[in-house]
Amino acid sequence: MKVLAMSLFLVMVSISVRAEMPPQVLWEVHGFKMPESVVHDTKRKRYYVSNVNENPLGQDYNGSIGWIDENGSTSELEWITGLSSPKGLLLDGDYLYAADVKELVVMNVDTGLITARYEVPNSGVLNGIAISKSGQVFVSDWSGNAIYVLTDNELSIWLEDDDLESPNGLFIKNGYIYVGAWGTGVQSDFSTQTSGSLKRISIRHKTIETLSDGERWMNLDGIHPLKRRQWLATDFIRGMLLKLNSKGDIIQEWPLESSAADFYFNHQTGLLLVPYLMGQKVVAYSLYH
Repeated sequence: MKVLAMSLFLVMVSISVRAEMPPQVLWEVHGFKMPESVVHDTKRKRYYVSNVNENPLGQDYNGSIGWIDENGSTSELEWITGLSSPKGLLLDGDYLYAADVKELVVMNVDTGLITARYEVPNSGVLNGIAISKSGQVFVSDWSGNAIYVLTDNELSIWLEDDDLESPNGLFIKNGYIYVGAWGTGVQSDFSTQTSGSLKRISIRHKTIETLSDGERWMNLDGIHPLKRRQWLATDFIRGMLLKLNSKGDIIQEWPLESSAADFYFNHQTGLLLVPYLMGQKVVAYSLYH
């Protein structure tokens, strides 16, 4: 038993050390049209990518969804068309959800067809998506300082508050919605007057907590949990991958490229896929090497 316990301890230490290695490029796929988000489809062994294509704020219907196989060797850059400027993605079974400016678009990944559109004309720019254990789909409104929820085939405001400070990426864990906030006073180049932060919201009480202390500047996009209540996040403006502690403060960072957006991360393998909005590409990295 002592030998087994020591072996498990060494494995855990090894994973912890490897997780702190700088990202190492595995492969990259070029030609996407302002890719913003990536999600993994384990059943079909591919990654879906949202193409904003030109104006991130516009309803111009020139956006699309593409895909990449798991090896990065095969791709279809514009697989499903008819969207405007899709950003955050969520895969739930056979259905792919995309936050698309002023509507939530649902697609069947078996047929490649759009099956539903939930319009919210009074929203600003819908961005991040997360789903609860009970099946509630939450969508952040980046410029509207709000979070919407899909209930009974209607997308309605769940919480609207300036303290959300331009909510971007979402993740639901242990009864909380964690929010990657961009910051306040967004300028034309997407820079901000104040730093963004990691926030969490009680789903039961709708109370907002700002976890970051504000000492280190960040404009958060995608967020994913790590072990020991830590987080990975992308800083879109600075082009950095951030490791945050449970208080939302930066404890380590690695350089990526500018416009690193809503990434996919597999905490078991260390695989990281980053879409570069202005770089027109998706890059796969390894954090465990």
